[in-house]
Formats: sequence, C-alpha cells, structure tokens
Amino acid sequence: MAVIPVTPATDLSALIASDNVSPGDVLVLEDGEYFQTVVVSKDYLRIVAKGKKAVFNGMGLLLTGFILNGVTGVEVDGLIMMNYRGTGISITGGGGHRIVGNKINGMQGNGIGVASSRDNLLWRNEICNVFRGVQVFFTSVNNRIIANLATLCADDGFECFLQNDRDNVFAGNVSVNNGAYGLYSAGSNNLLLDNILIGNRIGGLNINTTGNAVAIGNIIKDNGEVGSFLADLANLFFGENKVEGSLLQGLAVVGTGDNGIFQQNRISHNTNAGIFLSALTRLNFIYKNKLRCNLPFNIRDTGNNIFVDNLDEPCKPNEFPFGDCHACFEGFAEISKE
Repeated sequence: MAVIPVTPATDLSALIASDNVSPGDVLVLEDGEYFQTVVVSKDYLRIVAKGKKAVFNGMGLLLTGFILNGVTGVEVDGLIMMNYRGTGISITGGGGHRIVGNKINGMQGNGIGVASSRDNLLWRNEICNVFRGVQVFFTSVNNRIIANLATLCADDGFECFLQNDRDNVFAGNVSVNNGAYGLYSAGSNNLLLDNILIGNRIGGLNINTTGNAVAIGNIIKDNGEVGSFLADLANLFFGENKVEGSLLQGLAVVGTGDNGIFQQNRISHNTNAGIFLSALTRLNFIYKNKLRCNLPFNIRDTGNNIFVDNLDEPCKPNEFPFGDCHACFEGFAEISKE
C-alpha cells in the first residue's frame, strides 16, 4: 500500500488507471481547484482531502464530479464539489463504498446517485442547491445513508426510488426546505430512523411501498402540504414520530394501506386532520398516539381500522392552529453534526 500525494495539476483519472496506483492505495489531495471528472477504475482506493479546500469545480461545463462504476470499497472523503451539469458523485454497480464528509453544491442533477449498487455508506455529507440530494435507485439494496444534510434541492432531499430499492437505512439525516419531499421511500423493508424533515414544499415523508417499512423517531414539521403521505402499504410500523404544522394532514394513509401499526406518535397543529385514513384502508392498528389541536379533525377514519388508547385533545381557546409554516429552520447544520 502506498500513500500518493495529488495536486490540482494531476490528471486523477489517468493516475488511477496507471501502474503507479494499486488497490488499497491512499490518494491524498492537496488544497486547490480541480477542473476534472474523476473516473475511479480500481477497487479499495482511498481518496481523501489533506486540508479543507480541495475543490472540484465543473464550472458548468463538466457533467459529473466522481464516477464509481463497477468498483468496490472506494472511500471519497472531505472533498468539495460544485457546478457540475449532472451528478456530484455517481455510483453504478459494485458497492461497499464509503462516501464521507463531502460538501456538494450547485449540481443540475443529483448530489449523490446510487444506482444498482449495494452496501454503501453515505455519512455526514452536506448537499445544497442540487436537483435531488441523494437518490438510491435501480435495485440498490442494503445501503446506509446516515447523518447527511440536504437543503434547497429542487426535488426530494432523499429519495429511494423503486420498490426493489430495498433493505436500505436512512438515519439521522436532516432534510430542510426542499422542493418536493424531505424523504421519499418506495423500497420494501427500508428503515427510516431519527430523520429531521422540516419546511419541504410538498411534504415531509412519503412512504410508498408494498411492505415492511419502519419509520421511528422522525421529526416532521412545517411541511407544505402533508406531513407524512403513506400509500399502498402493508405491515408498516410508524412509531414515536413527531408530526406537526402541516398545511394538510399530519398523517395521510391512502390507497390500499393494510395492517400497519401507528404507535405512540405525537401529532399536533396540522390542518384538515391529524390522522386521515382513506376508504380503502383496513386493519391498521392506531395505538397510544397523542393527537392535539389538529383542525378540524384529530382523527378522520373513512376505512375499517382499529383504534386503542389514543389521546384526542382539542385546541385550547385562542390556540393558533398550525404554527409558523415555512419558517426557515435555523440551526439545521448544528443538528446535522450532533
């Protein structure tokens, strides 16, 4: 294993492809501006910033910052990427990569795209002003998206796109002021844990899956239309989430939503309804939730569902019904680093 210094004058793709670099080597990047697309063509390379200002700038001309296609076990750590016409980091096939502590800004496509890949870790990346923050798609499984920040994205902050994008974990992420959903999850058996979803234009959380998703401990606040939109579900567990300040329902279960468990959530100050269950929903278990001051209904069930020990509190006199929606959530950067 070798430690190889790299400067902005180095053609990084050519260096990686050469006989001077072997799997397991560490490429240490000096500060400076790099105008290039990097194709990582070998396994188990570690590409790390020496300082805090190794900047990959596509200048609106280059398509992608880093391309990891069919390789395994690459680390990309501590880089700044900006102004590419496509994606900041594109992962296709392969897997087991560690994408850590990068700052990605001003992409016309995704901040990070994971396609047909598995077992990747995306941790503590900060993504701003892109189309989608993180997109996991095309049969990507068993990925861990942990403690990242996505803000001011034109579409979703975090997106798990298809039913077969399964067994993924989204935990401790912050998704604020994005143009669609804070977090969209269509894959089966995904875990959505302790995410903060605030001020997103369409909604905080969208779960649209055939089965077995788990959402626990998420904060879903002041989103534009619906706090949590749950469609065509089976055996969803939705527990200890805090949902408040949505302009429509706090929690909307629509389509054929069957046999879910909604337990110990706090749902308050949403308009239209705190919990709404559509006519096709059945046999969902609504248990020990605290619903307060959702107008005009704390609970509206038009299906065939089961309710046990829920706290249904009206508004107090002169209590404002839905809080300060669309307020800029200051402090998200600090929360993302806790």
